[in-house]
Amino acid sequence: MDILNALIVFGFSFFILINVWLRYTSITSVVPIETTSMVRLNVLLLFLVAIEPYLFNVLAKAGLSGSLGHDASAYYGLDIAGMNFVLAYFIHLTTMKGKKLIPDDLVDRFKRIRSYNVVVGLVFAFSAIPNFADVFIGGTSLRIVLWITTLPLIWISRALGRIGRAKKNLGT
Repeated sequence: MDILNALIVFGFSFFILINVWLRYTSITSVVPIETTSMVRLNVLLLFLVAIEPYLFNVLAKAGLSGSLGHDASAYYGLDIAGMNFVLAYFIHLTTMKGKKLIPDDLVDRFKRIRSYNVVVGLVFAFSAIPNFADVFIGGTSLRIVLWITTLPLIWISRALGRIGRAKKNLGT
């Protein structure tokens, strides 16, 4: 059973990394030039992606009890926040007026994704406040509850995108 639990933990961490990679490639595929700041942010994103499985593994083993669990969960929150902020900034660069890096019909979609990344980043950064690991809602740490609340945001974002595209299609 330990191997199954380890595989589940690894699978979840892999799922996060794949989502970050898919978002990253969709963004960078439209950016024709890498500036010095973009290269530095790429390195930062690579570091954040590299430490995510480690922090998640420590968190999974330690839980939220004790100093190690509290620290690992706080750093994990900051790590996920950092990834979302870097991705949001990359998207911001692609949607800037006058740059015309992406077709006009994709600008609204990218801006919605940018807003989603900013909100998720803020939630995860906010969750790193030390006391949030000690506050429980229904037996679950407030930190974990905050993380879980970000999941419906992607569904809401996608639904709003579908509604927006449907309205645009009806208007044409």
